[in-house]
Amino acid sequence: MVVINYKAISIKYYVFFLLGSVFFGCHHDPYDGISLDEFILDEGLRIDLIAAEPLLDSPLDISFDAQGRIWAVELPGYMRDIDGSDEEAPDGRLVVLSDNDADGIMDTRDVLLDTLVAPRTLLHVYGGLLYSHGTGLYWSEIEGLSLTNTILIDSLYVVGGNIEHQPNNLYYHQDNWIYSANSKARYRRVNGEWLREATSFRGQWGLSGDADGYLYYNNNSVPLFTDYAWPNELLDNPYQSIRYNLNQSIAESRRIYPYGPTAVNRGYIEGILDEQGRVKEFTSACGPLIYHGDRLGTAYTNNAFVSAPEGNLIKRYIIEESKDLKIASSPYDTIEFLRSMDETFRPINLYNAPDGSLYILDLRKGIIQHRAYMTSYLRDKILGKSLDQIKGLGRIYRVSQSNDTPKPLANKSGYTKSDLLKLLQSNLMYNRIYAQRVLIGLDDRSIKDELVKILLNPKNEHGQISALWTLEGLGLIDADIWQQASQMPLNTKIHWHVAKITSRVKDVEVDSLISYFQKLTALGNRSIDQQIAREIGKYDIAPAQSILTNLIDRYGNDPHTVEYLINGLSGKEESILTQVKNNSSADSLSNMLNVVINYKVNEDVKTPQLPKATYKDKRTAGLELYSQYCSACHGLDGMGKNQLAPPLVHSEYVSGSPERLTAITLVGLQGPITVNGKNYDMKAVMPGIMNNPALTDADISDLLTFLRNSFSESSWVSEEIVSKTREELMGRTEPFRAEELIRFGSEK
Repeated sequence: MVVINYKAISIKYYVFFLLGSVFFGCHHDPYDGISLDEFILDEGLRIDLIAAEPLLDSPLDISFDAQGRIWAVELPGYMRDIDGSDEEAPDGRLVVLSDNDADGIMDTRDVLLDTLVAPRTLLHVYGGLLYSHGTGLYWSEIEGLSLTNTILIDSLYVVGGNIEHQPNNLYYHQDNWIYSANSKARYRRVNGEWLREATSFRGQWGLSGDADGYLYYNNNSVPLFTDYAWPNELLDNPYQSIRYNLNQSIAESRRIYPYGPTAVNRGYIEGILDEQGRVKEFTSACGPLIYHGDRLGTAYTNNAFVSAPEGNLIKRYIIEESKDLKIASSPYDTIEFLRSMDETFRPINLYNAPDGSLYILDLRKGIIQHRAYMTSYLRDKILGKSLDQIKGLGRIYRVSQSNDTPKPLANKSGYTKSDLLKLLQSNLMYNRIYAQRVLIGLDDRSIKDELVKILLNPKNEHGQISALWTLEGLGLIDADIWQQASQMPLNTKIHWHVAKITSRVKDVEVDSLISYFQKLTALGNRSIDQQIAREIGKYDIAPAQSILTNLIDRYGNDPHTVEYLINGLSGKEESILTQVKNNSSADSLSNMLNVVINYKVNEDVKTPQLPKATYKDKRTAGLELYSQYCSACHGLDGMGKNQLAPPLVHSEYVSGSPERLTAITLVGLQGPITVNGKNYDMKAVMPGIMNNPALTDADISDLLTFLRNSFSESSWVSEEIVSKTREELMGRTEPFRAEELIRFGSEK
């Protein structure tokens, strides 16, 4: 039984619940009638419903707080109808779900904010809440169920695109920086001040990490990328383009196996669907997760899971290493980890939950394709299946072993510093990162001695690593702590992290540093050597040069390590190239140095830069222009209006010659005209936009690209075509008649 706290939800949700009682027979339990029989899941596992409508409506991201509550951002305005109407309306919400009867199921909804513009993500950090709203990133203090003292962290968190291509999934990394998917910015707070730095761009929707601090992400067609370097490790050389250690696709196969036929945007293209009408490969991969909980069983630990909302499934990959590279392979042949028989199951994000289980966030929506990218093919499929009517829903599921059941999430709000220090040494990565984040948020430097004690205890490797980065986050690592850490037994993993952190420690004596690096390179550990490689080039003394020469001989043809070497040789590229030009064991280093030198000569900076202005991607801009200039006559759906304008959907004038479509748009058209075999004798004349000073050739290119993408199956219209056609038609003021357009051809 789930009880709704009606005082905590608005009247409209109460009305929604009452209507549901009338039409769907829900009298007491708002989750009555929601069956889990739609799911086909790995044997030995179970799936439980943790929250559902009316407690959730179009959720995009969640975050767990210290009290075991689930905070969520909702975007009910995303594709509220087939035309994507009013998407800028401020109706996004921030809500809190609570489990008041302690059965592990959320039963209460509190709305904290309800006028947000396109919120996409949130994260509990520094004792408050970080969340997106409009183009900005904000942080607020939390008092009970209220947000106070809100500050703007970044006014350009969003710089362009639509919701499918905007920053999302705030992720707290071991290095104490906060990253987002689809973003070039990272954030942290130091001494009460927020810092914002450029970072490498990662993925489209979703961001996750493993216990070693490597990040994982994807785009809509590539299910899994990883970095072989920690964030910002390889940004010291401004003219170095990182090819081998960032954005590496590791999934052996992109094949997916949905339960039934699926409606996808480019389903008309040969090879997209199988003989049963099921999509064959990812087209909307999102929400990747490296699972490091303990509720699925050891076989699943460190596996990757990727959401496929277009296929109504979640795919599982086992990650293994081969020749120092990661490979992600599926353990199944023609099935998946989880599949739904319901086409409205839309998993968009996956989470390592505080209890060690896997949580699934289900958008549960009929339309997931943004209007700017939707083809006429998909539009017809959506309308034919009435998927546009599926809205106002949203669910959270929990996956665990079959003998496990949901229990209330632990309330950590009363944890003392001692409790957090114990949690810092937990076997569960969620607990370690949580404790690290909270301890740094408390900004209490009195725990320095306890952290050092944990750092120097080789019996708990997890605790050592977490203590080191907690010390870093609190600004407490000094030369003395570094010296103690560097003297620990060399067979422990902590030295990889000590080597990483060395450049951040002030006042370390150079002799001690070089001596430490000499001992580490003797181990022959490639990962540790890479950390030394990015540091040793900064020192010109003979012992350092000896280490450098040793590393070049050892790794000069290993492009991954060469990138670390070049990163530490910024400004010395020419002299090193001269040194290794006759060294056959350093051919890769020579070749890559030449590339960097060429960029340097041309002052072609390759490191990421922070955005300075917002923009709109071409098809989003095209949609807005269409809504402004064309939809009044042709309709938002492109179906035309009687006696006013012919349809654009399936029109040969849209799908045919791009020059002809451009000419009509520039100069205008007067009837009669035949479209798709039907004659239209329009009384109104379509005006041209060639002389509109507000529209550039780039704008018109965006508009026509949108038309051809949305109402036909044709290629883009380039800005060059618009410019050339404009020049050809310069001086013409009369709208075209249909018979005149033959000179522009009709080929696609």
